[in-house]
Amino acid sequence: MKTRAYFAALAIVWVLIFAYGIYFSALSVRRHRAFLTNASDLGQIDQAVWNTSQGRALEFTRRTGEQSVRLTDHVEPLFVLISPVFYLYDSVEALLILQSFVIAIGALAVFWIAHAKLAPIAGRVEWHAPFAGVLFAAMYLLFPALQAANLAEFHAVTFVPALVLFMYHFGLEKKWGWFAVLALWTLMVKEEVALLVVMMGGYFAIVDFRFLIADWKTLPARFLAYLKSAPRVPMFFAALGVVWFVVTVFVIIPQFNTLGRSPYTCRYVVSEDCPEVVRGLLLPERLRYLAQLFASSGFVSILDPISLLLGSPLILANVISNYPAQYSGTFHYAAPVVPYFVLAAIGGSAWLTRKLQGRGIANAFVTVVGAAFVLALGYHLVVGYTPVAGAYTFPEITARNELFAKFAAQIPPGAKVSTTPSLHPHLSHREYLYRYPVVEDADYVMLDVNESDRGIPSEFRVRYNELLDEGFGVVDAQDGYVLLRRNAPPQNLPDDFYTLFRAPNVTPQFPAQIDFGGKVRFLGYDIAENQYGRPYLKTYWQRLQPLDKNYYLFPFLADEEGAPLADFNFPMTVLFWHPSAAWKQDEIVVGKTIPLDWGDRVRLGVGVVDGFDWNDKDSRLKVERVEPSNLKVVDGTWVELGEFRKEGSEYLKWRE
Repeated sequence: MKTRAYFAALAIVWVLIFAYGIYFSALSVRRHRAFLTNASDLGQIDQAVWNTSQGRALEFTRRTGEQSVRLTDHVEPLFVLISPVFYLYDSVEALLILQSFVIAIGALAVFWIAHAKLAPIAGRVEWHAPFAGVLFAAMYLLFPALQAANLAEFHAVTFVPALVLFMYHFGLEKKWGWFAVLALWTLMVKEEVALLVVMMGGYFAIVDFRFLIADWKTLPARFLAYLKSAPRVPMFFAALGVVWFVVTVFVIIPQFNTLGRSPYTCRYVVSEDCPEVVRGLLLPERLRYLAQLFASSGFVSILDPISLLLGSPLILANVISNYPAQYSGTFHYAAPVVPYFVLAAIGGSAWLTRKLQGRGIANAFVTVVGAAFVLALGYHLVVGYTPVAGAYTFPEITARNELFAKFAAQIPPGAKVSTTPSLHPHLSHREYLYRYPVVEDADYVMLDVNESDRGIPSEFRVRYNELLDEGFGVVDAQDGYVLLRRNAPPQNLPDDFYTLFRAPNVTPQFPAQIDFGGKVRFLGYDIAENQYGRPYLKTYWQRLQPLDKNYYLFPFLADEEGAPLADFNFPMTVLFWHPSAAWKQDEIVVGKTIPLDWGDRVRLGVGVVDGFDWNDKDSRLKVERVEPSNLKVVDGTWVELGEFRKEGSEYLKWRE
């Protein structure tokens, strides 16, 4: 019988569900509007789902320009089911909102499961079991890896937590009709998720069988006799899951993919040398990933290996992968394993409570559940994504972000478009959408020149010049955005375009005044990082006199001998769009280096070259003035800006 305490607790869970759904919907949409989403994966998935809603099932434009279906990489029929969401809200944001609320509703299943498992041991205080359910529902919603998956754009696997939790709940209740519905939906998520259905179906098929190891001689006969009366629905889905996994991985994907196999099997080719595989499994990063999952579930999840075994196919897939994102805990890959750690936290708490109660320890239930939640909450405060937690950020929507709407409004809905990665999901409700520099038969090319540092900036500009030669003309350009249309009349980029490279009234994080050859002045730099945590330099420059040629501005990372590191001297975007000969008097020009992994320690240098060959010392401009005066001048041609060490997520100057 349900008590007042139960319904009060249930009301609290619903409040938590709506709070989570609203908050993470808002934060996900905010990230999208701040242009922190990309073609991979939000844009390409949104295009496939939108095309499905238009009668073109799972169709999208591949990176290489071919029109294809997503069956080349994954089997995700779930996208067909959710495609009608665009009839309610015809925007990519609909997927982000749907994702947040689907994740949130999983807390209801956690509450029901926790209440069912903990009520028998909670004691006579009627509010103990219901409010323990609230704590475990909150543990699920506060799980940092789940929140990270929620914010990692949009993926099918984020639907897994709610689906498997409700499947588990209906399995406990022996409501096999609902179990079957949830199992079918889960099979439709993604090919490897079928293994979770196999484990769940197998578990509920044999959960009532008593494995008495002491009576091992009769075990086979007893088990065969049990199978005759075992529940048929979970047995059926255990078998169906095996068949579906084999068909999707070894038949459907190879049929559609030109490789003849899944392109992601390469993530598991660690080595043919077994000892090397073992060492790989014990890498600190992999162990840290597991420690994060245990910490997020209050560590009591260690005490319920059976629940963890149910999720073991994907837990193991993440841990043994040679793709670091899978065991980082900050991408979508952790989403399918999160519910198993929460289930294990419930089961582990029940086991530990029984042990402590057996020893006569008073208030064992409250102590165990409370301690588990406090540990999980404490870990969330360190690395979670709510406003009180360590990983929380609130993206700024800049005037430049809002400016994009002006350009999008000039592109007809049915036009074929080529665009850059962060603009892609803002234009993905169309049949054909290419990724620049692939253009194919596009009618329009929409570029954010600021994104040229995702590759090689010179190649970005070369392709742009080719498009002009092929008959594309500038329709509009401003602040680094350029909209080209096929057969538009030719015109030069307007002055407003160059706003991207101008920094009026700026005070650099590390100010300096270094004059090179009486021609170019270096004004300082900032150390920043992109959304993936990769650092880069924002450098500030000024001309000292009218310039009749373009000089190569050369900030770089240096080795111990002071030579530029070979992989860290890619030229800046500004050199190919707003070179020094075009600078105006008193104009402060900003140039960004390519975001790269610097390591834990780095030396920075800066110089200027007349030409493009840094190794030709005679072509370097001489250093004529240096402030601050303690900066070291090397060879009279470049300045060592200092050495930095990484502390936490920041690079701090260690010495000049």
